[in-house]
Amino acid sequence: MPGFFQIRYRPPGRFLAGINRCAGLALLFSTAVSGLGVGNGRELSLPSPPAPKRMKFDVRSDDGLIQTIGAMDELIDRAEQEGKERRQHREEMVTMKPPAEMTRDELSRYFNEPDGRFTRHDLHGLKEIRRLARAVLETRDVASRERLIHAMEEITSAINNNHRLPVPANLDFIEFPFAALERWRYSIGQGHRRATNLDARSNDEGDPGKEDPVSSTFWSRPPSISDRDVYHGFGRNELPRFEDPLCIYDAPKTSYGTNPGFEVRCGGLRMKVKFGETSSEPFTARIFWALGYHVDPTDHAEHLKIRYDRRLLREFHQRKEIKTTFRLLGFIPLYTMKLQRRYDPFDYIAFAAMKDGGRISGSELKRRLFRDSRKKHPEDEPENFRPEVEAQIDHLVTVAANVQIKEENTRSIGPWDFGQAGHENLRELRGAGLLAAWLGWFDSRFENTRLKLVATDDGKELRHYFSDLGGGLGEGSSFFSPRGERPDRFTSSFTKSSAGGRFRIVGFKPIERTAAFEEMTVDDARWMARLIAQLREEQIARALTVSGFDPAQVRLYTEKL
Repeated sequence: MPGFFQIRYRPPGRFLAGINRCAGLALLFSTAVSGLGVGNGRELSLPSPPAPKRMKFDVRSDDGLIQTIGAMDELIDRAEQEGKERRQHREEMVTMKPPAEMTRDELSRYFNEPDGRFTRHDLHGLKEIRRLARAVLETRDVASRERLIHAMEEITSAINNNHRLPVPANLDFIEFPFAALERWRYSIGQGHRRATNLDARSNDEGDPGKEDPVSSTFWSRPPSISDRDVYHGFGRNELPRFEDPLCIYDAPKTSYGTNPGFEVRCGGLRMKVKFGETSSEPFTARIFWALGYHVDPTDHAEHLKIRYDRRLLREFHQRKEIKTTFRLLGFIPLYTMKLQRRYDPFDYIAFAAMKDGGRISGSELKRRLFRDSRKKHPEDEPENFRPEVEAQIDHLVTVAANVQIKEENTRSIGPWDFGQAGHENLRELRGAGLLAAWLGWFDSRFENTRLKLVATDDGKELRHYFSDLGGGLGEGSSFFSPRGERPDRFTSSFTKSSAGGRFRIVGFKPIERTAAFEEMTVDDARWMARLIAQLREEQIARALTVSGFDPAQVRLYTEKL
């Protein structure tokens, strides 16, 4: 079965041509079906030389691998050059005007990556593809070569997903009822085929519901689930002390996320701060970790102290816009639905500590800080600030937040999808459907995952992370917008026996069609149920407590879980 790493240059569409004179580059992995020549292609659109060109490399031949390495050299050079140009452009903008004084449009140009350009995450992936291609050349072991080639495919999918929109940019009005019907039909636990990655050595009793999958980049069995320290979590012996140090504002949140946030530096650590899912995500991340999955360590902070910086207020709205335009007959625009709201940054400030020792609330700070605080977004205009009031502020104290410390030994490549590269056939991802239903974690969208390159003592490793586990412990089956952290709406039961004795999931539906969850079989679910059952009640209660739930909520959630 020949495998191909394919690069195809193609002319841009009319809209892309109006933005960028470059053509689109399609980077595509395919594994041809024997005798048919049909592959499961993965496509990546990036800028490329304007001359249409097509190149195709057989990554199972030495010549094809050598050609792949040469192509990666060219793409890496281009990516590095684009990154250099982007940095120079930002430096020029800052020389003319510091970010604190930029207009809203100037801030958008400063922070947002231009469409159709390489990102730093793409660059990480391209370099790793080159390294893996060299490694394939150096080994003659068939199993090792297949493993390395599969890793190249995973990276290509992740790079593709860097340039994938979270929602359709356009939807024909006629298609809307069908899209709504499709949303209604999302289900999990409908599979019948056996998972492809089972390790028969893990089962001595002939029970397919006891067979572990082979340890993978997604999951490995912990030595003892019931002994996992879920209070400190993530292999730590102590909790970070977020409330004590004085943090420095570093950068805005520029992803597609719906919740507001930003990045700070605290005592040499870089941290992502998110206002939303401040308790459910720390808890869910601890449970996923306890059961053997790779997750980003996530903690609850009652508050953060951040030295006052006007930029925190002015850059609060730099998330990428999520919108869908409804059209008639494919080209007549009818209505554009924006799926993100603009948040008031002062809603997330508990109080401002003044240099004279006093403190004022967030709402009072807003009233004093601006020449005209009645404007809809007074922080948008730099000339609206009162410098004499700013000079009196020492630091800001936030409301409760969700915090992730950035790990210095990891490099993100891009999101992974539950239905790409054969992921729907893996027991650990199918079983995660039952885990998601138990926790009410409905937000299984592809952008809440990350393929990362992790530096270890033994070299670099690819690992698949669940990077955003917010959206759980609440209403998990609402048609349009389920809500997390609702103890009263969190169901006590999530499975039900149907005709013929087959079980089904009730009261839960993922927000997006999730292929691996759909393909979950009864045996996959039984395997996961056995993992969940190893968690002790005390572990669940302690994980809830450290995640910021109050005693009444801890009791209710513990009882239901």
